[in-house]
Amino acid sequence: MKKVGLKILVGILATIILLQFNVVMAVSQKDLDNVNSEIEDKKEELEDVQNEKSQAMTEVENLTTQISDYQSQIDDLDSQISELNAQIEESQKKVDEAQAQYDENKKLAEERLVVMQESGDTTYLDMLLTSESITDLISSYYLASELAQADTELLNGLEEERQALENAKTELENNKTELDNAKKTKESASAQLQVLKNEKDTQVAQLSQEEKDLQAEIDELVSHEASIRNEIERMKEEYDKNNLGGSNSNNDTSSFGFGWPVSNNRIGTGYGVSGPYWSSGYHTGVDFPVGSGTPVYAVGDGQVFDTGYNSAYGNFVEIYHGNNVYSFYAHASSVSVSKGQKVSKGQQIMLSGATGNVTGAHLHFEIRSPGYGYSSCVNPMPYLP
Repeated sequence: MKKVGLKILVGILATIILLQFNVVMAVSQKDLDNVNSEIEDKKEELEDVQNEKSQAMTEVENLTTQISDYQSQIDDLDSQISELNAQIEESQKKVDEAQAQYDENKKLAEERLVVMQESGDTTYLDMLLTSESITDLISSYYLASELAQADTELLNGLEEERQALENAKTELENNKTELDNAKKTKESASAQLQVLKNEKDTQVAQLSQEEKDLQAEIDELVSHEASIRNEIERMKEEYDKNNLGGSNSNNDTSSFGFGWPVSNNRIGTGYGVSGPYWSSGYHTGVDFPVGSGTPVYAVGDGQVFDTGYNSAYGNFVEIYHGNNVYSFYAHASSVSVSKGQKVSKGQQIMLSGATGNVTGAHLHFEIRSPGYGYSSCVNPMPYLP
């Protein structure tokens, strides 16, 4: 009687431990899924920030180029203005010299005219009396007339030259004014561009900090993910060590201890068949062509690692069997087990169907090892009877 009681107590304790393990396993997988989802969200945010930063940096480079172009134009205008100032100074100098020459010659001519006007007819009488001949008289008169004419022509020429220089100077000053205005316009545009550049620089700095913050969050989540994965591995090892086994009710048994997932073990599409229908470029499992609603069984003892739905597999179940081996069942019309649940070989886990990316009802079956992900798919045939 005592032995029976002890067996019952051991059985109860084992059941409690297993139930606790089932709950923890399910919670850990859920945590891992949540963390992975958060990581993907943060990576998308980071990518958005990096794209925005890249665009802002491109705009900064464009603004820098425009500012540089404006500065080059401003420097060129400064050079032209400096050259015009030199020309204006040179013109002013020539105008002043022409004016001085004009004033000097005008003064001399005026003095000669005054003397001639004051002398009046006496001058001609003096010429007549003092001339030795009519030829001398004509010559003296001609010279006096020519001198007056020359003075007039000289003064007129100097006046024209001075006026021309004044006009040239005025034109240079007008050109300088236009260049000054152009320079002010470009300086104003350059200043506005600099304001925009400063704003973009600030935006880039903010985005860089946001980028760092997001990367820090991702690093923290990745670290958390690693700790959850370690916990899952620890629980797997514990499961492998304390596996209590199960029934062998489903037909034949392979060297791995696995049976068939459906009663009709005829294979349709085999493993590794290439084609455009699969994202990997080849078939990652084997298909059993069974009608919708056909019972699907666990191929071996294990623990339901994951269940759910996605567009490729439809409704699916994944079971961990120990020793880093997972079985995967897809396209179910309904699922009858949940995450963390312990199942036995031959136990019904779902009904076949046509959910997800399919052309008709069937069971898609995979073996994944050493990981539980899509990338760990291996040929399932050696694992089947």
